[in-house]
Amino acid sequence: MLAAFSVHAQQTDQPTHRMQQHGRHHGGEKFTRALNLSAEQQQQMKELQTSFRQKMADLKKHDEISVKEYNAKLQELRTERKEKMQAVLTPAQKETLAKMKQERQEKAKERALVGAEKLKAKLKLTDAQASQLKDMRAGTMTKIKSIREDNALSHEQKKEQIKGLVMQQKEQLKTILSAEQLQQMEQMKAQHHRRDFSK
Repeated sequence: MLAAFSVHAQQTDQPTHRMQQHGRHHGGEKFTRALNLSAEQQQQMKELQTSFRQKMADLKKHDEISVKEYNAKLQELRTERKEKMQAVLTPAQKETLAKMKQERQEKAKERALVGAEKLKAKLKLTDAQASQLKDMRAGTMTKIKSIREDNALSHEQKKEQIKGLVMQQKEQLKTILSAEQLQQMEQMKAQHHRRDFSK
């Protein structure tokens, strides 16, 4: 619900090891089932992932290269992995994969819309406030996308700049919401985080 107007979770992309393991395991199973991968394809995908992780580890050992060179090589590795994974799939599986991606994007938009409506009702936002929050979020997300795609920035620099945007957003919220609405939003965030950690 709060994801519609908050990018706090995006200021760091270092989830716990347990969450990472669960996400990879669950996502891998869903991917395999949805595409109906054969045993041979599953093995090929596993080998591609192992190879990618090894190349990533090797790349991180090269302290002598610049940030720009590192990011360029990282992008090359990701592109190479994507192309090799595509080569493993049949035309029908590629079509299914494209549909899955489209469905994910549509569901994300739906969740954002539903979250925005729930937030508007919970905080008793006026139409003007809701519109301002929507514009603020859109502007922030555009800036975050730009930062993430800037290969001249290191991972730490990206995190710092996104953190700065989050702080700016918090200050903007103070000019849009009343003190009571801000307090209520913080309470809702706390409840949301407690539910996440209790899962």
